Amino acid sequence: MSTRATITFHKLVQNTQEITPGTSNQNQKHMASKAFFTLDIGGKRSDMSVVLRQPFGTDYTTEPIEAERPIGPDGPHKGNWNHNQFRDAAEDYYRSAISTSGGGMISIGPNAGVQLQDNLFNFEKSYPLDIPD
Repeated sequence: MSTRATITFHKLVQNTQEITPGTSNQNQKHMASKAFFTLDIGGKRSDMSVVLRQPFGTDYTTEPIEAERPIGPDGPHKGNWNHNQFRDAAEDYYRSAISTSGGGMISIGPNAGVQLQDNLFNFEKSYPLDIPD
């Protein structure tokens, strides 16, 4: 059995992202960001955040983005959690802000070499989350 919760992301702080197509040093590609969200479980709401990372040398548009364990007002989230489903939601939220295909708030050409730093995105997007009992 599981409990249906809702996570609503509302802010993304993109600390840094390096996009360097065609470089021989793939380790230059990286991203570190923090997403802020509200977790609603049966009407009980908690404001939380999560650190998101693109592993060095990977492609953030096609490869998984890492999500740390969420942090709430009392520290890291304790109790049952569906991390795979949460990570998928956080990854989708991030890609809704940053895109090379024109669908994001910032659209980056496929051959552009850019460094993005200290960007703030304020938009809401909600996802269901099934938390095991």
